[in-house]
Amino acid sequence: MFENRVKRLLAGSQSAWGASLPDSSEIIAKVTADTGVDFLWIDLEHRSFEVDAVRWIPIICRRKGCACMIRVAGLDAQLIKKALDAGANCVMVPQVNTADEAKRAVEYAKYPPEGSRGVSPYWTLQMDVSWDQYLPVANEEICVVVQVETPQGIRNLDSIASVPGVDVVFAGPTDLSASMGHIGQLNHPEVQQFLADFPTRVAAHGKAAGITFADPDACRRAHQQGYRFIVFGSVLSYGTRGLVSDLASMRSLG
Repeated sequence: MFENRVKRLLAGSQSAWGASLPDSSEIIAKVTADTGVDFLWIDLEHRSFEVDAVRWIPIICRRKGCACMIRVAGLDAQLIKKALDAGANCVMVPQVNTADEAKRAVEYAKYPPEGSRGVSPYWTLQMDVSWDQYLPVANEEICVVVQVETPQGIRNLDSIASVPGVDVVFAGPTDLSASMGHIGQLNHPEVQQFLADFPTRVAAHGKAAGITFADPDACRRAHQQGYRFIVFGSVLSYGTRGLVSDLASMRSLG
C-alpha cells in the first residue's frame, strides 16, 4: 500500500510516465488512473482551486496504485503539509532557485528527524490505515520533485541536483524559455540546448530528470535525451484530439 510506484521505477532505472489532471474532477481523475499511468499530476500552482477541491483524488490514486503528485503554489511548509496530509505521495515545488531552497523542500516534506513536517496525515482515516503502519515508512514513501525554471535556478542547477532527499529535478520548458529571454519560444536553439543537456547534468548527481510536453513526439525525444519522469498529456487533450479526428472522418461521409 505504501510503495511509491514512481520511486520504485526510478530506483530500477526505469521511466515513470504521468498524466496531468486538467480540472478538479474526481471522475476525470478516476478514468485517468484507470489507464495505468504511473502518476497523476495535480497542479495547485496555476489552477483556481486549492487542495480541499481535490481532497479525494489522492485516495482514488492510492486505491489504483497510481502515484499522486501535487504541485503546490510555492515553497511553503503549510502548502506541502496539506498536500501530503491529503494523501499525495509526490510533491512538486516550483521555482526552486538554490540548494538551500531544495533542502527546505525536502525538510518540509519529511517527518523528523529527516525533516520538520507536522504529524497528522488525514488520508489514513479514509483508507483504514493506522499511523503505526504509515508513519514508520512515510519518509521513504514521499517523492520530492523540485522544479528549475528561473535564471537563478538555471545557474544553480548542479547544486540543486546534489541535495540529498531530492528525487526528481524537473525542467519547466515554458518558464525556462522566458527566463532565458525567449518567452514562448520552446524551439529556440538556446532553450533546446539547455533542455538537451539537463538530464545528463542531473544524472551526474544521481537524480532523475523530469519534464512535461503536450506533444507525444516531444516526450519521446525527451526520453531519448535521458528524461525519466515525464508528463505527456491528459485525457482531455487526448480525447479532444480523438474527437477532432473522428469528427473530420464523420463529416467526410457527407
